[in-house]
Amino acid sequence: MTTQDIIRLLRAELLTGSADTEVCGCYVGDLLSDVLASAKPDVLWITIQVHRNVVSVASMKDISTVLITCGRKLDTQTIAEARQAGVTVLSTPLTTYEAAGKLWETGLR
Repeated sequence: MTTQDIIRLLRAELLTGSADTEVCGCYVGDLLSDVLASAKPDVLWITIQVHRNVVSVASMKDISTVLITCGRKLDTQTIAEARQAGVTVLSTPLTTYEAAGKLWETGLR
């Protein structure tokens, strides 16, 4: 699945990165230590967190794409950091539950 597929499915907005980024799985979590311990590389990470540590964790874990839910957005400095780190970031108006459910229905695990 590509970020473009996710954008269409979840009515998401591309905040930074590429619409052609491939994701090979999904991880849902807001506790950064849990993401550090358990997320796999190249997954779509779904979270409500919008601070700069999201970019740091995504970079450390080689997470290709972060999806911010509930209509939240990163500030301009965090977007710049995500750009520099090569992390694709999307924002959707859907809740985390709704977004994860729609992705599950498509077969993304």
